[in-house]
Amino acid sequence: MDQVSCKLTIFEGPDGGGKSTAAQSYAQMTGAKYVHFTSLPRVGKNLGRMYVEAMMPALLGYQDVVFDRCWLSEMPYGVAFREGKDRLTSASRRMLERLAMRCGAVVVKCQPSWETVKANYLSRKHIEMLDNEYQLKTVYDLYAEQPTDLPLVDYDYTRGDLFEVNKVALLIDGLRMRQHPLGLASAGNWDARIVLIGESFAEREDNDPWYQWPFASFSDEGCSQWLADQLDLIEVGEDDILWLNSDQDLSVLYDLAPERIIAMGTEAYQQLYKLKIKAASVQHPQTWKRFNFKQRYPLLDLI
Repeated sequence: MDQVSCKLTIFEGPDGGGKSTAAQSYAQMTGAKYVHFTSLPRVGKNLGRMYVEAMMPALLGYQDVVFDRCWLSEMPYGVAFREGKDRLTSASRRMLERLAMRCGAVVVKCQPSWETVKANYLSRKHIEMLDNEYQLKTVYDLYAEQPTDLPLVDYDYTRGDLFEVNKVALLIDGLRMRQHPLGLASAGNWDARIVLIGESFAEREDNDPWYQWPFASFSDEGCSQWLADQLDLIEVGEDDILWLNSDQDLSVLYDLAPERIIAMGTEAYQQLYKLKIKAASVQHPQTWKRFNFKQRYPLLDLI
């Protein structure tokens, strides 16, 4: 349990905001793997899974990763560039942030003044994705409305050299949630006020990825997306939850201090009972989704 996941740092912002320059500089100074997400015009429903695969070096503890754009850019650029088409659901965004928290992810939002962004865009319009200033202004304004449960740093390169090694290490790393132990298939905020524990991982099926983390499946066949939508109903953030499954070493809960532990299913409750860990219990979300989907899931009231 001493080894933990590596770090994920995400640089976001409109074209002309200095995002790529900052991301490349930070990756070079920290030895992180730099991943640049372009518009990916031929990618549709598998976009969420592609983000997870790009996180893998950090999730598995191999190497820190720097993202140049992430799921936060999908909505602004979808509105401005793809006729409003958003390739990610709210549930997918929740699950991506759930996994990003495993790596102590921090978002660096690169958004200087509109005048600066516009001038930079016009100077290199021939290599930018957006076609005109109207699209750029739409993206610029929509970034202000982008919600995230990840810690966030605002960065304006025109206000000084923030990306000196010592300054950036203290600022960004000081905001990180604790990274998760590599020996656990866990997700979310390690120091969350609520711990949700599911059953054992299901047997793998055709086209399943090899990786497994609790309630982070981008397939519509299970209950992960349904449960994420349920949590949206009560506006509970991913930073409020630590996710575990009952086939993990649940004795780690002795060292944590959540306000509430909730077992989702009989197997999870029995594992906690054996460890003498007090927990509330509800039916597993897959069972509830299948047989009681028209009724409110009791988990929501427990939270």
